[in-house]
Amino acid sequence: MERETTVERTMLVNAGPEVVWKALTEPDLNKLYMAGWMGLSSWRRGDMLRWIEKQGEESVQQAQGTVMESLPGRRLRYTCYKPSSGLPDEPASYTTVDITLEVERDGRTRLSLWHGDFAGLPQDVRRAREAGREWVEKLVGLKRVAEEQQGQMAA
Repeated sequence: MERETTVERTMLVNAGPEVVWKALTEPDLNKLYMAGWMGLSSWRRGDMLRWIEKQGEESVQQAQGTVMESLPGRRLRYTCYKPSSGLPDEPASYTTVDITLEVERDGRTRLSLWHGDFAGLPQDVRRAREAGREWVEKLVGLKRVAEEQQGQMAA
């Protein structure tokens, strides 16, 4: 039996890829579906990415990484490390998130997410399953936010 150490999710969003991209990269929008976390980055290849959460007047960093690929409206790939993982902040503790956006014939956007590889990390299968559950919630929220934005643009 193969050990499941990656997360793969796909969904259709009733919004254009530029609107989905905006929901992925604008802090005021991504905090709406990322449990209050805001992604702070220029979103350019090689640049730092920090996920922060406002707690009162404080900003607490929840995760960090580096943008590996950034093709607006098409692809976002970045590394991710969560201090709460209990793992040391070293390259071997980082996973990779890869999100691609494709326009369907009907105008919807197909979002494909790959998050891995957890192989080699302690409790790799458990970590991958946990990430998979978290992504389901986040992607449902992303879909809602992007579709609301698309609706506001059409109004």
